[in-house]
Amino acid sequence: MTASVSGYLSSLPISRKLLLLLLSVIISIAFVASITLVLTTYLISRDYIVPHNVTTTSKLLTNPLLISQIQREPDLARHLLQHLSQFDYIESISFYDESGKLLISFPDEQHKSEDSITSITLEPSSYIEKIHLDSGQQLTLEIKANHSLPEMLFLAMKVAILIIMIFAVLIMLFVTGVIRQVITKPVLHLIKLAHTVSIEENYSVRATKFHNDELGILATAFNTMLNRIEARDQLLRKARDEAEQASMKAQSMALETQRTNKKLELEVQVRTHIEQKLTALQKYLNNIINSMPSALIAINTNKQIQQWNEEAAALFNIKGNQALQRPIQELSSILAEHEPEIDKALSHQTVETVERVPLTHHNEENYFDLVIYPLCGEEHQGAVIRLDNITQRIQLEDTMVQTEKMLSVGGLAAGMAHEINNPLGGIIQGVQNILRRISPTLAKNKEEAEKLQLDIQQLYTYMEQRGIIRFLGNIKDAGTRASKIVQNMLQFSRRSSRTLSPTDLSELINRTIEIAHSDLDIKHGLELEQIHIITNLDDTLVSVPCIANELEQVLLNLIKNAAQAVNQREETKWNGKIIITSKKTATHAVIKVEDNGIGMDNATRKRIFEPFFTTKEVGIGTGLGLSVSYFIITNNHKGQLHVKSAAGIGTEFIISLPLKPNLIPPPATNKSKAVEATLRD
Repeated sequence: MTASVSGYLSSLPISRKLLLLLLSVIISIAFVASITLVLTTYLISRDYIVPHNVTTTSKLLTNPLLISQIQREPDLARHLLQHLSQFDYIESISFYDESGKLLISFPDEQHKSEDSITSITLEPSSYIEKIHLDSGQQLTLEIKANHSLPEMLFLAMKVAILIIMIFAVLIMLFVTGVIRQVITKPVLHLIKLAHTVSIEENYSVRATKFHNDELGILATAFNTMLNRIEARDQLLRKARDEAEQASMKAQSMALETQRTNKKLELEVQVRTHIEQKLTALQKYLNNIINSMPSALIAINTNKQIQQWNEEAAALFNIKGNQALQRPIQELSSILAEHEPEIDKALSHQTVETVERVPLTHHNEENYFDLVIYPLCGEEHQGAVIRLDNITQRIQLEDTMVQTEKMLSVGGLAAGMAHEINNPLGGIIQGVQNILRRISPTLAKNKEEAEKLQLDIQQLYTYMEQRGIIRFLGNIKDAGTRASKIVQNMLQFSRRSSRTLSPTDLSELINRTIEIAHSDLDIKHGLELEQIHIITNLDDTLVSVPCIANELEQVLLNLIKNAAQAVNQREETKWNGKIIITSKKTATHAVIKVEDNGIGMDNATRKRIFEPFFTTKEVGIGTGLGLSVSYFIITNNHKGQLHVKSAAGIGTEFIISLPLKPNLIPPPATNKSKAVEATLRD
């Protein structure tokens, strides 16, 4: 039951709880006041009023006259006692004699069983009064008091309690109104406002501050809370709106994603198809790359192998899967040796070419052209290295060089052998015999002169003074020079050893000019076609690495071409010049062959080094002279050959030979078979 009462009280509104509490307090106060009033009245009646009235009655009954009257007239006494007993505070009145015997009492019924005063005097509500009569007789008056409240007093108390209750109700109503106005109304207002906020979620309402008490502070705090809640609600609404927009956008994106997924599915199908085609194409390209006779090596910017075809695997005896992602320095000493050219191609994005790289392959010395192509795309940085086996081409070119030599020298050497050597030998021998026969120092000459009576010394002096001895010496010197020219021609026609050796460049140029004099029938003066060969040579170039007979062939070809260009001038009084200059730079020896011939136009100049290209008539030139010369300089000597020319002005060929080139080892010996194989190819 206590739990049910507690549950009921906890479910009551706070206003009813306050009213119930107030009602309990007022009722309790009224009840306590009524109890206090009754108790106080009772105690006053018992301790003061009743004793006082009993004392008064006792004094009245102890009057001797009255006692005498009562003794004489018992009826009158009973009537008096009856009359007195009507008082509320007297319960009974009794008289006893000296022996304690009851004389008279009222009401009689109360003392019917009593014989003496002994038992009566034991009651606390009895009042005993001793009466001494004049006769000497002693009576005892017993008045038994009634301590209960009198009816009038009890009625008065009821009225007082009623008035108290009425005042309590009035006070309760007043206090209830005050509580309703001061406490309940603000609380209900806050409850209603809280209900509005919690149920309707209306955060724009505000609490009314009725008083400056705790409820007013609560209302202010509630309003502050509502302000914050409203601000947060606005933020939440804004966030919700943004979330809704984001949700709508997400839904839109989801739809777009679905459409995109469908597109992606189609693209995946297309991509799969393309990948299949790309795979097939990749295989096809790999087959093409692997089928190429050149070794192809693809590297990245870190010079790590990315592609390694079968020709490269066969050349270096390393499989493709073993070469991938490895640095080039680990795979080949040749690639490591030419790493600077690879770095240059990667950094400058230029094609770098290294020609005639020697490499042993299948236990034979082979030569390769190494070409480095930088990749142009931005997605894949790196380069492609191509190695072409040019051993057969070198053998063919050597054959072509030797053939050109034989073409240029063959007729001259054979003519000199048959047309010059025999007469030249006779001339030199005859001159030597003449000088010996006129020498005054020989005894035989003196003996024969004496037979003829001739002074041999005077004869010799005469011939010397007339210049005959000088003429004979010139004839001997000319014959000796011609013999030397024939010897140079024969040396020129021999096959070269293809080994660079230190050579005196000035001596080589002068020897070539002597050959050119004999071949072109020109000398240092104004002879034949009025061509001057002017030299300006650097005498410090005494150890230039070169192949002497090949360089002689190049210079001879250039001098021949210069003389022919000068002879093609149509001016009648044109002074032809061929200027040969040599000089030394920091790293190269430079030779210039300059003429003032007819020159060349741009189209001819661009094709001047192409094999079999010639501007001469059929049967006069083969078109191999300058191409072979270019090959000798650039490949055999690792140098450069340039041409500058302008039509009607002249031509200048510039040869640049490195002073410290890489020596070229001799080629393979079985050249005839290589030439035949190349021709078949």
